[in-house]
Amino acid sequence: MRSVRLNFSDESIHSSDALEIIFPNRKTRDAARLFVDWLKNKGGTASKNAVSNFADELHNGSMSVKGIPFTYSRRNFYLTVLRTLVDLGFIQRNVPVWDSMRRQTIYVYSRNIFDITQKPPSVGFWRLTYYICRKWNELFLEQVQEAQLNLN
Repeated sequence: MRSVRLNFSDESIHSSDALEIIFPNRKTRDAARLFVDWLKNKGGTASKNAVSNFADELHNGSMSVKGIPFTYSRRNFYLTVLRTLVDLGFIQRNVPVWDSMRRQTIYVYSRNIFDITQKPPSVGFWRLTYYICRKWNELFLEQVQEAQLNLN
């Protein structure tokens, strides 16, 4: 496994969202934010082909950040953004989902929502990871609340 460089300090945990902590580089963070927003619009899951199409759109510059056209190489998206999110457990890969149109199981990328306690651990590494996971969950908060309402 390759090393991941996180902005992992008490100050950054409390003042940032999850993507600012995971991706300290601005351009990489912007690409990750576009991916997370895109994934939210897809309901939290996307097929491998859909993710490939997203990477192509990033590479071709057909997306924008704050009204400015944005390009990010397909290779960097897969090696930096997606791989980091998968390696850290924020995105799950090869999640089996039944496709009723094709009448077969397909394997998709899916966002991971962490089941964390209401109160953080008292000190150390676990406290920092608690805040990162909570901030990640907040990125998908609307979907989590809708899923909980559907269960009740």
